[in-house]
Amino acid sequence: MAAHATNENLPVGEIAKPNTAWIWRVFGILVGITAVEFMFVFLMDPSTLRNSIFIVLTILKAFFIVAEFMHLKHETKGLIWTILIPMALLVWLLVALVTEGSFIGEVLQNMFK
Repeated sequence: MAAHATNENLPVGEIAKPNTAWIWRVFGILVGITAVEFMFVFLMDPSTLRNSIFIVLTILKAFFIVAEFMHLKHETKGLIWTILIPMALLVWLLVALVTEGSFIGEVLQNMFK
């Protein structure tokens, strides 16, 4: 099932040695992505570009967590696409709503000046 599961034939009563190398690899990747996020957040001036980079890295980290810890990368391609397509559409909807909301806010603010 999972890449870290062992298929060894052990004698009865014998406990398999834990395989923690994949956990440390995942930990290192997540720490690396988080460090890059912190660099962008604390070293760049507040702007739309900085926020966009931060959001993209956060979504990348979330997809990696889902792939590794929920074992999505071991599933069939059809199941992966049924999860990714609605997620992409949801992100598109959020971007559209934030864009339209800020536009309406600016219009209302200018109207009552």
